[in-house]
Amino acid sequence: MPLSIVATPIGNLSDLSPRARLALEKADLVAAEDTRVTRKLFSALGIPSPRFQRYSAHTEKQATEQLLKGLMEGLHVVLVTDAGTPCVSDPGEVLVRACHEAGVEMEVLPGPSAVSAALSASGMPGVPHHFLGFPPRKAGPLKKWVLDAGSLSGSLVVYESPQRSAAFARAVAELLPDRDVCMCREMSKLHEEILRLPAGELAENLAGRAQIKGEVVFVIGPGDTPTPDQPEPVGERLKEIAGALAQRWGCSKKEAYEALLALERSRERP
Repeated sequence: MPLSIVATPIGNLSDLSPRARLALEKADLVAAEDTRVTRKLFSALGIPSPRFQRYSAHTEKQATEQLLKGLMEGLHVVLVTDAGTPCVSDPGEVLVRACHEAGVEMEVLPGPSAVSAALSASGMPGVPHHFLGFPPRKAGPLKKWVLDAGSLSGSLVVYESPQRSAAFARAVAELLPDRDVCMCREMSKLHEEILRLPAGELAENLAGRAQIKGEVVFVIGPGDTPTPDQPEPVGERLKEIAGALAQRWGCSKKEAYEALLALERSRERP
């Protein structure tokens, strides 16, 4: 039996295709990012639960071996993620690659994807576009990430958590001020929101909200290539250098950093 890669609804159960439903009904073994979420899906669809194998970023290697063995034995194995299409910023790549290497056949059952849904709703150019997944959490790496992303041509599609959405919008407004940005939240669900504004206005809108709820996808339109006008803070540069020297010298990063500070202070004296 081939591995069935099945896209599941990102919110509305009616978006599950008849072909995908049939695959779930006939599955002997389902590889799921979170088996609790997938069990709820089977229950909502009225499909008896088959055997489940947890397939998350932490279990990919071991789970891949077990799933590959099942496929070799003729089991119908279905790969799903919590919502949307597997392998798109979700686990699955390791298993699919292993199937290619082992000569195991595969079939893909396309369907819901937050990337394509947000892009189509944004009114931004679809060609070219770049899907960039989740940005860094910390402010320093996030700014560098936004600047690097802004140098790409075309539209940018980004996933972000509701808790960090306002900070992300603020970084885009600061570094890519000429861009239009579309926020797609809770797509296909009851409280779906699609909001396209200039970057600064969207940042203000999100900053004024007490709380942002639901899954969020940002689509950033094309614009001018950003040029960083401020160098990286000296302290951050020294920390990076200290990390490299600590490995070279065989000491702690703290010791290397303090030695660099002492050297810099000595050079500043008249």
